[in-house]
Amino acid sequence: MSDKTFAELYCERNNLEPSRYQRDVLTRALYPHARLLVWILLSQQNHLAADLDFVRAVGVLKRFRDFDFEAQEYAHHPANRGFWRLTMNLRISTRAMRRMVRDTLHATKEEKLGDRDETALPFQKPAKTQPVTQSKQS
Repeated sequence: MSDKTFAELYCERNNLEPSRYQRDVLTRALYPHARLLVWILLSQQNHLAADLDFVRAVGVLKRFRDFDFEAQEYAHHPANRGFWRLTMNLRISTRAMRRMVRDTLHATKEEKLGDRDETALPFQKPAKTQPVTQSKQS
């Protein structure tokens, strides 16, 4: 497990200054049609409050398994209501956010392992080799 948070790893991998983390993750995690309206949504007071809280909460995660708790908190956030958010999906896609978090946090694990395949079947017998028989040529 890495000692770095998702926000730190995300900024490192995407060459971002930490001050740009929230806006970049928010924009990437929005539903595609909501990205077209991101400037309007940002100008609306409190429309993205639940989304920004979610981005901040996910930013401090160090383990992917903790993501589901934050996603549930986001789903039940008091500001996560209304026609524009729930019906028109002008909000973050938890699926997109999950993918970003998984890819970022698990990438550190893969870097540590390198190209080695660490998995093996327990109690596996070595494969038997068939003796090579030479056929007689007539």
